Order: sequence, then C-alpha cells, then structure tokens
Amino acid sequence: MDIGDRLKEARIANGLTLEAVEEKTKIRRKYIKALEEERFEVLPGPIYAKAFLKNYAKFLKLDSSEILEIYHQQFAVEQIQGAAKRSSEKEVGSDLTKKPRHWLYFAATLVILGLTVSVYYGVIKAMPNQDDQRKEIAQPPLSSGEPAQKPEGQLPVVEPEPPVQDHGVDLVLDVKSGRCWIGAEIDGSPAFQGLLTAGQSKSLTAQEEIYVTLGNAGVVEVQYNGENLGFLGDTGEVVERSFPARVPE
Repeated sequence: MDIGDRLKEARIANGLTLEAVEEKTKIRRKYIKALEEERFEVLPGPIYAKAFLKNYAKFLKLDSSEILEIYHQQFAVEQIQGAAKRSSEKEVGSDLTKKPRHWLYFAATLVILGLTVSVYYGVIKAMPNQDDQRKEIAQPPLSSGEPAQKPEGQLPVVEPEPPVQDHGVDLVLDVKSGRCWIGAEIDGSPAFQGLLTAGQSKSLTAQEEIYVTLGNAGVVEVQYNGENLGFLGDTGEVVERSFPARVPE
C-alpha cells in the first residue's frame, strides 16, 4: 500500500477530518491533503516533507520509520532534484533582474566617494596647526635637570583565554565545485534548505544532532566538529547523513 493510502485510511479509521487533524497537529490542511495524495512537490521542500510525514504518521499511530523509508525509496531523490532545479532557476532569474541596475549603484558609489574625499581634505586644510598644538599640550618638554620618569602602576599584559568549545555539533559544508542543493534539520526541526554554488559554504551548530541532505554529495567537503570528513559521496549522488553530538572525553 502506498504512503498516501495508508495515511488517509488511518485518518478515516480514527474518525478524523482534515480540519481536526490540522487543529491537532498544526500542519496546514493543504499539506495534509498533499501528503495523502503523495503530491510532495506542494510542500516547501524535502526537509518539510519528511518532518510532516513523521509527525503525521506518529499522530495516526503508524510506524513513522517505515513510512519515511518508503518515502526515501520512492520520492526523496526526485523531490530533491526538483527543488534544486527550482532554486537554480530562481537564482538565474534574480540575477537577470538585478543586472540592469548595476551601473546606477556604481555611479552613486563614485559620487559619494568623491564628496567624502573633498570634505575630508577641506577640513584638513582649514585646521593646519591643530595637530601640533595637541602634541605640545600632550607632551610638555622636560627640564634639563629632571630625569624622565617611568610610568607607575602599569598593569601586565594579559593574554585572552581561548574560548571554551561547546561539546555539541559543529558542521561546515563547503561547496568546492559546481552546485549542490542542501537541506538541514537541527535538533529535529527544519533549519535550512537552498542551493549553494562553488566557493560558498554553510556553517551549522546544534546541541544534539544535525541531519543533512546533499543533492550532489561529490562537490561538498564536510567538516564535523573540526574533523575533515572529505566528500560523503560521488558527483550527482544524493546522500543523507546524521551528525550526532560527541560526548567530551
């Protein structure tokens, strides 16, 4: 039986309407209906799809692990690739919209810079002797018979202590080439989803666990609590990985 049929039959068997489920789970009605019809593209992204499936299955007292496994096998890769394509198209469209205005920003920057330089040099020329006067007041000359005095009460220089490392989860995702769609859950809640390109990175921290989905694992270098794990898969491969907190030794 498919995911949608299981969810819908369980809801009807419990005598629940879509409105009642929405009120009790706080999941919007249109998303509940999308889950039951397996229209996962309606949801904001794969991270939300998994979170909603997990919560809805638990609410209906179904095996959430089995439901998520079916989702991973049948829908996860397709939805991740679709989300990556939409993010890429949105990014390209945004760049095309912004390009015609670049010359305006450049011209405005040049005008502001020119005005700033003019005002600065005008003020300097209007006050030619103030620096010398301040030096004379701040450093009075010593008499020939008076020895120079060393400053008293000078405190020793104290080196700052290094920050104490929090023993939770510290994860850095560094895109080395191409582009990759990335989704992340922090301590069980959706935290990030988006398309990163070569040279961009994403830093994530959590107290208990970070769950990451990489749409193109072969281009993302992963650092886990300061340890370089390298690439978690091949180019074009979708990889999901959990990074739990490490207990300090």
